[in-house]
Amino acid sequence: MKTAILLCLLALLVGCESSTKYGECVGLSDKKNPALEYKVSAQNLIVGIVFIELIAPPVIVLTDETFCPIGKVVP
Repeated sequence: MKTAILLCLLALLVGCESSTKYGECVGLSDKKNPALEYKVSAQNLIVGIVFIELIAPPVIVLTDETFCPIGKVVP
């Protein structure tokens, strides 16, 4: 059982997207850079849903890695 939990946690660390070439991902309550356009990270959302029984992955995704920058805002 401990091995399965450890493997899931390792998969979470590898599976989550924490930044893009435009900058760091932000959580729900984090301040977004007004010069960047953000989008919900589907990859992080899927990891959060798949590992929902572990409690920590969805919390990490919601607080730190929900929105990832996808480009610069065009004026």
